[in-house]
Amino acid sequence: MIGSLVRFSGKKRELYFPRQSAYGLFDNEVGLVTSYTKNALGDEHVRVQWLKPVLQTDGRRATVSDFNLLNFEVVGSVKK
Repeated sequence: MIGSLVRFSGKKRELYFPRQSAYGLFDNEVGLVTSYTKNALGDEHVRVQWLKPVLQTDGRRATVSDFNLLNFEVVGSVKK
């Protein structure tokens, strides 16, 4: 998983996390997975280094974000 290219999906976020904020500014943004963890419940989380910094509502730009893997579509993966 580390090294995979992923795209944030607003549709997947709405499907899996309907009661949480949408993070619409991240929709369709692409980044590289730099960290992957799986907790005791089986939830998978990734740290993503964005290819282009993502503008946030407060005017700052996010270069790295941590989200549940269910928010993403894998668009490219590392071959072993």
